Amino acid sequence: MTGRMHLVGIAGSGISALARWYRSLGWQVSGCDTHPGSIGEELSREGIEVIEGHDTSHVEGAQLVVYTAAVPLDHVELERARSLGIRLLRKSEALAELSEGRELIAVAGAHGKTTTCGMIGWALEKLGRSPTVFVGGRVMEWNSNFRQGGDPIVMEADEFDRAFLRIRPSVAVVTSFASEHLECYGNEEMLAQAYGIFLEQTVPGGSVVVPEASKELALWAGRIGRNVRTTGPGGDFDFRKLHQDGKWGTAYSTNLGLDGRIAVPGRHNVMNAATAFAALLQYGFAPEEIIEAISGFPGVSRRLERIGSIGGCDVISDYAHHPEEIEASLRAVRDTCRGPFGVVFEPHLYSRTARLSGDMARALLLADWCLILPVYAAREEPISGVDSDLVCSAARGLGLDCNTAGFDLVGKLIEGRRSGTIVFMGAGLVDELARRLVREAM
Repeated sequence: MTGRMHLVGIAGSGISALARWYRSLGWQVSGCDTHPGSIGEELSREGIEVIEGHDTSHVEGAQLVVYTAAVPLDHVELERARSLGIRLLRKSEALAELSEGRELIAVAGAHGKTTTCGMIGWALEKLGRSPTVFVGGRVMEWNSNFRQGGDPIVMEADEFDRAFLRIRPSVAVVTSFASEHLECYGNEEMLAQAYGIFLEQTVPGGSVVVPEASKELALWAGRIGRNVRTTGPGGDFDFRKLHQDGKWGTAYSTNLGLDGRIAVPGRHNVMNAATAFAALLQYGFAPEEIIEAISGFPGVSRRLERIGSIGGCDVISDYAHHPEEIEASLRAVRDTCRGPFGVVFEPHLYSRTARLSGDMARALLLADWCLILPVYAAREEPISGVDSDLVCSAARGLGLDCNTAGFDLVGKLIEGRRSGTIVFMGAGLVDELARRLVREAM
């Protein structure tokens, strides 16, 4: 079936890829967002109609309306679609429908799923396959978060809103496990149970890849005969970062007697490479071939992406917003880049900031100085007493040179800072800020 379809919240990283997927299938695609931004501009250039703001008229004449989990059920466009009898799907339901009955590699996890998903899709292409790839970030050399192709589908599977429980993968991958999205699950035990169900839903004859440290997630998948492989220290595939060689990227060794190198920095990306390797090995490729294919992976936008310079300082944009991600990314910068470096950090979600501000502060200690931007609310309403000063005060208490800053003051505040590198970090608007400042500095 094709026709006209409309996406509510089209500028989101996942749903913009979904817009591209539907267009590749022959649908006439439109979408709207409160702030379409640069993603909206890209989609418009590709022939997708992008509208700023929301209005009931947007759904008129559509056969299908898809919306993100961040959109409330009483949203005016959804209410209008219901009154007109238009078919409505959540993003996760649309992904389940598009992948139903097809060969699917689904990549889930608290951290690393976007890079690992892109790495698997990239390597499959280099190994002679033509996969369909749906990923939560722009793969550099594809210049897109979607690759049109056939089977297998390589899909980033999100645990938020229990989305990953709606799909049936052939290969199910978990990159890492952490206490995230507890607003959806209530507690860590229920979150772990959801991951277990995701892995258990792998089709008969399918394979499961999990970290050795979290192998209990695959207990039931193993009991019903799924092929379980583990990654990390003590696992089936244990990749270790080698000494730093002064180049952008990372050399690594494996417990298979093979050495390799990836073009992206950081020990966390070595772990991502091990996970991608384990998934790809299920397809019968020789280990040496996989190592070589992975080596050329160019990375994903906003994952330690070098975007230019300001006042002689290299500028990196990074998506990290959870303490474990922050630490992994900043450790990679510390290991790879010379000289002192600073961070412009945008906390993500009031609930996460309230719960993890101290952990965020400890992770930021890897930097020489830090500016903390206002909290990015995303789908949340403000929480009384929760703001960026929670992170800043905790960091100062630990001895870090740290201050809060509004978006309009960052350019001036970084002038004269002694740095070789400045990392703009967060999942909200900080990337747009970084790119604007780089443009202004040219």
